[in-house]
Amino acid sequence: MFEQIINTIEFEPILINKALGSWIWDTEGKKYLDCESGMWCSNLGHNHPRVIQAAKNQLDKIIHRNKSFLTPITLEAADAILKFMPTSFDKITFLNSGSEAMEFAISFAKKATKQEKVLSLQDSYLGAFGEAKESSYTSLDKLELKIPYPVCYEESCDCLENTRLAIDRTLDGIIDEIACFALEPVMVSGGVFKPCNQFIKYICDEIQSNGGLVVVDEVTTGFGRTGKKFGYELLGIKPDVVVLGKALGNGYPVSAIITTSEHEIKCSSSELYYAQSHQLDPLGAAVAKEVVKVFEEDSIIERNQNTIIELEQFFKSLNYGFIEEVRSIGMMFALKFKDYKGFKAGELVVRLKDELLAEGVSVGYNVGKGLLRLLPPLTMNAEEVQYLKEKMRNVFSNI
Repeated sequence: MFEQIINTIEFEPILINKALGSWIWDTEGKKYLDCESGMWCSNLGHNHPRVIQAAKNQLDKIIHRNKSFLTPITLEAADAILKFMPTSFDKITFLNSGSEAMEFAISFAKKATKQEKVLSLQDSYLGAFGEAKESSYTSLDKLELKIPYPVCYEESCDCLENTRLAIDRTLDGIIDEIACFALEPVMVSGGVFKPCNQFIKYICDEIQSNGGLVVVDEVTTGFGRTGKKFGYELLGIKPDVVVLGKALGNGYPVSAIITTSEHEIKCSSSELYYAQSHQLDPLGAAVAKEVVKVFEEDSIIERNQNTIIELEQFFKSLNYGFIEEVRSIGMMFALKFKDYKGFKAGELVVRLKDELLAEGVSVGYNVGKGLLRLLPPLTMNAEEVQYLKEKMRNVFSNI
């Protein structure tokens, strides 16, 4: 159907023509409730009018410039985002994608610490290429630096007591070589898992006390996705570098890394040099600035809390023999399936996502992990929640 496009992934057999809020429309005029927020980017819903207007206004001024020049909107966006952060940072640069920003952040950590090793968690997805990809679950590289972790949602637990020895064994002899602990606060692609707070705090303390940096990947978990501004707030840690993407542009490709002067001065000017054609472009900055303003002025995260509770209760109320587990963290939900009545779990996943799409609901899925995954817009309203509930019950009841 799409012969001219390289088959990097498997495409659905429809063409999407437009989008608004929580909805997308195909070329035949059929609409679908988008429970993936595009590619987990449109936390404010598709084509948010204020974000679109900010982009249009900037289009009339300047969208691109030579790398040697800055623009007022870039400085304004930088100030707005730094003030939006829940902990103190004073340095930022804008890039294009989350993968690029994560790669930049890891490189920055190596230069600031003069070390080379990158520690991560076993189910992390940190980027599509380079060092970030090597540190992700999608790569078989550097397995010895990908730490197994306890999944835990309790404030008081014995996870650390049970795992401290394993952590120490991993770090023994290499801790002085670790440039950074690259941390995804919730393993979203990995299956929607939250690691234990005490476990994470211990690793962060060990890394930071030995001169390494904690680099937090908030590309997916940032901007209210976890129910907090940023996922690292769930873990009670203070990162050295934060990476932003996806929701920062609400669908427009802009990303950022944030750090402090304290770490920047550890790098020479030649080490810091980075020249990419669209780094710090004013159009992306204008979009990012408006996204932050909408989050603050419309109290998006605060207003979303009741929707999180309602959806969590709904998913956990689903009583079907093929559902093995429901995972819920903020506005992130995963349904894990098991083999049922002659169907393999992966076959169920494909059937359910296809039937949901036919019913007008678009969800994410992972056949290998036996998962359906939903990351709807934070702006989803009560009527849309009811629509999702009705369609899911209809489809699930037909299995």
